[in-house]
Amino acid sequence: MSAAVRHLIVKDLSLMRWWMVGTVAGGLIAAWLMTLSAQPISAGGVLMICTLVILNIFMVMGGVVTERKEHVTLFLFTFPVSRRQYVTAKVVANAIAFGLPWLVLSLAAVAAIRLSAIPDGYLPLWTSLLGFVFFYYCVLLAVGLNTESNGWHATTITIGNISVNFFIMLLFGVPSVQRFGSGPTAVWAPDILILTAGEMALGVIVLVVGAVARARRADFI
Repeated sequence: MSAAVRHLIVKDLSLMRWWMVGTVAGGLIAAWLMTLSAQPISAGGVLMICTLVILNIFMVMGGVVTERKEHVTLFLFTFPVSRRQYVTAKVVANAIAFGLPWLVLSLAAVAAIRLSAIPDGYLPLWTSLLGFVFFYYCVLLAVGLNTESNGWHATTITIGNISVNFFIMLLFGVPSVQRFGSGPTAVWAPDILILTAGEMALGVIVLVVGAVARARRADFI
């Protein structure tokens, strides 16, 4: 990785650091609220998901889309970087800025369940739900990399936000969640494992395809 690429990554992380800090702070409050209820999805749980979804939108819209609309790339290409290196820097920086808070708050959610009256049987459900938030982020970032259209952004965000609710209902219908969710032990059955691994793998694939498509576009700037 060249010095210029590292500089671009550090620059983006510096600009997004307060979003990261604010998200972690809000998410830790949500995790504490989760411990006050025995319900698998309580006010604290809703706040946890909303916090990560808001971070997702801020990172993509503020860190990628706004920069392109304001033609910041014209200035950035005064650095000795290729299109591929620029896209790599944007994706790596944005993924770190989202991924670190997502990981911290995922662990906080797990800890909240383990330390509260919420049955440990719902740990697989929460793992899959957090995996879906990761998938949503990857899709929105791929869209943000490839279009300046407010319509596409609004459509993706609207579908993503609504789909979280439907995905929660889907999770409660998963056979292993229905059978073991209220139990004292987390049971990692094949159905929930396949669902969780599949959504995260699909998210990575969508993001890679989006990044490659962006780097190859003729109208790059």
